[in-house]
Amino acid sequence: MMRPAPVLSTAAPASPDLERMRRAGAGDAAAQAWLMTQVISRVRRIARAFVRTSADADDAAQLALLAILESAATYRGEAAVEAWARRIAVRTVLRYARQQRRDGAPVAPESAIDEELVDTPRQRPGEALPREVREYLDGLPEAQRDVIILHHALEYSIEEIAGMTEVSPDTVKSRLRLGIGALRKQVRQDIAVGRKRAS
Repeated sequence: MMRPAPVLSTAAPASPDLERMRRAGAGDAAAQAWLMTQVISRVRRIARAFVRTSADADDAAQLALLAILESAATYRGEAAVEAWARRIAVRTVLRYARQQRRDGAPVAPESAIDEELVDTPRQRPGEALPREVREYLDGLPEAQRDVIILHHALEYSIEEIAGMTEVSPDTVKSRLRLGIGALRKQVRQDIAVGRKRAS
């Protein structure tokens, strides 16, 4: 009597990252440390771009890192770990920043946004502006300010921002267009009245 052929699994083997994330979600300390190493510098940069003081940026980053750890078990491998974690970090930091604004705290860091934008190789907008970049951004609606920071300071793509902010790419494009238009209008008005940046 012939034995039946063994049934071969057609499931792809789990990636090392997927396995590490599974362990991180289960509370494995080594896997959690690996996850934090992968994402901590980007999370800090995101927090610094949206929250004014160093202490508040640290708090926002800590909340984002905790949210990433708590969500590790939900990771399914559809995107790279870093991209997956960035979405959680941006959502968490934006919630924190919005709460700060509701509580009356100023939001953009004192110079971090200027540094992020000026350090972007493609452009150096802070050099010729009559006021600090953050002052112009503070005059924008929240949704426009957020997408400008995400796109121009943190260099996320339209599609990435759409995923992070849970709106369509067309909405992101519209907010960018309106926000940049409003910024240009503010700058033109300042130049027309001869406003100078305080030294």
